[in-house]
Amino acid sequence: MRNSKIFVLAVALTVWGTCASRAWPGPLPSWDGQVQVHGALRAMMHEGQIGPMVELGSMMPDSTLLGLGAMADLAGEITILHGTAYLAYPEGMDTTRIVANSRPDASATLLVVGHVPAWRSITLDHPVAFEKLEEEIPELAATVGLGREQRIPFLVTGTFDNFHWHVIDGSRLTDLSAPHQEHLKAAVKFVRDRVEATLIGFYSEGDRGVFTHMDSKLHVHCVVSEPLSAGHVDHVDVPAGATVEFPVVEE
Repeated sequence: MRNSKIFVLAVALTVWGTCASRAWPGPLPSWDGQVQVHGALRAMMHEGQIGPMVELGSMMPDSTLLGLGAMADLAGEITILHGTAYLAYPEGMDTTRIVANSRPDASATLLVVGHVPAWRSITLDHPVAFEKLEEEIPELAATVGLGREQRIPFLVTGTFDNFHWHVIDGSRLTDLSAPHQEHLKAAVKFVRDRVEATLIGFYSEGDRGVFTHMDSKLHVHCVVSEPLSAGHVDHVDVPAGATVEFPVVEE
């Protein structure tokens, strides 16, 4: 059954360039297959290494840039979508301040980035539970020529139910080397029954402790449209009809 679903999806692929409003002149540019990682989740979460590893302004503006991570000193979350950095700063226990620009004046202690000049999209014909997303992503990616052995950037766009995300607040941490659950307790958390959003994610089978947690192959952030918000995704129900996008690669 799963193979038949993948075949149907592969036939229905749609191609998107970096600018959807105009036709791309000639063949679509392909992704170089590179995902760069600055810092490490293990060092950040368990060793208290939260100093600046890279300046965001050094790689922007760049409309092909996709990325996610945490700001230096765990001052907030970083989400980069099509070259715009959405910086989510915690303010109190239940609010955040969002700064969206293409040349941010901020540094990251952890940052995962890829330069994706064009995308191929797939419309899901079935819902996907968040717990199953790491199984679905490599299978869907295979339909566009991506292998599960590589780091895979992806986007998921749609109207989502049961949406949970958070923004880290390092100022509330008394022990920087505390377990992951203590970091979550120090975060500003959000729950929405239904939102329009884009998920920004990276899949990897070989980066546990680098940019995914030890029990996961995914790291996923979000940009929520109304009201504008961004942060680290903890749970979401992905509905049928959502659009999943992967980098265009050479055939």
